[in-house]
Amino acid sequence: MRDLTDDVALMRPVIDALRASGNDPERVLARLGLPPGGLPAGRFPHAAQAMFWKAAIEECGEEHVGLFLAQHLPAFHGLLLEYLFLSSETFGEGLRHALRYVRLLSDTLNARFEVHGERAVLSLGLGPGTPRHFPEMLAGAVIHLFDALTEGDFRPHEVQLMHEVGAPAERYRQVYGCPALLGSAGYALVFNAAVLDKASRHAAPELLRIHESLARRQLAEVERLDLVRKVRELIGELLVDSGATLEQVAARLNMPARRLRERLAMAGVRFNDLVTDYRCRLAKNLLLNTDERIEVIVERTGFSEPSTFYRAFKRWVGETPVEFRKRGKV
Repeated sequence: MRDLTDDVALMRPVIDALRASGNDPERVLARLGLPPGGLPAGRFPHAAQAMFWKAAIEECGEEHVGLFLAQHLPAFHGLLLEYLFLSSETFGEGLRHALRYVRLLSDTLNARFEVHGERAVLSLGLGPGTPRHFPEMLAGAVIHLFDALTEGDFRPHEVQLMHEVGAPAERYRQVYGCPALLGSAGYALVFNAAVLDKASRHAAPELLRIHESLARRQLAEVERLDLVRKVRELIGELLVDSGATLEQVAARLNMPARRLRERLAMAGVRFNDLVTDYRCRLAKNLLLNTDERIEVIVERTGFSEPSTFYRAFKRWVGETPVEFRKRGKV
């Protein structure tokens, strides 16, 4: 199973909300071991959400911190998905466009929406292991955003939350403007379907095409990083059995070796370079951070003979494994 990640763009509005609520976001980030200056670029493990919300609770002194911060979120965050909404003809069309690219924000948001008569249901797709503060904040952010995009015409009927224990009912109604149903089958937002026909005053077909083109490129980049990360993981698994050939990795990915080679080339990397990089990093880590004998390290890095490992390591680093270990432990 692939590692789930979030884009930092998903958390930047939360950092803004911390600041707007009178709390110092730098202190929250410091609790996560991040340097001053905000979130790093790119994507980060979704598992880090638990640590983030724990730090936010401690910093804000607020038990229901997701709801608390939802009240301080800006209406617009400058996200590409928002531009897809604004440049579409109607709110409903904008929602359909945005949901195609929601993975740009997070791998966990397998969002979709359905219309049942006068009601529409936007399912967020989050799993039961997600810290409750994240979906509670997200539901508030979506309601706030949709209200702004429809110029006040958005009418939420109910927020469905999977967790059994949460805030008092009145707190949810205060933040969402509607009741929240705890212990639901999934995380979802139920709203008046009539708003889907709301026309956008900023509709612009040319801009929509530009925004969609940019979204496709960004999604392709996320998928490129996914492939490289998965190949690295499989190289590590197969090296234990002295494997890690292109054919073996391709078989584990259920694709022809030629197709894998082509996709890696499109991603700007070569398979052999990934193997070499993994072996080098693993060898360095084992030499510096363990007392494993060289013979064991040779085996764990997938070499058949110590002499071959020695030659390769000196080519990578410029010194022998013994010299590297001795210098690193000084």
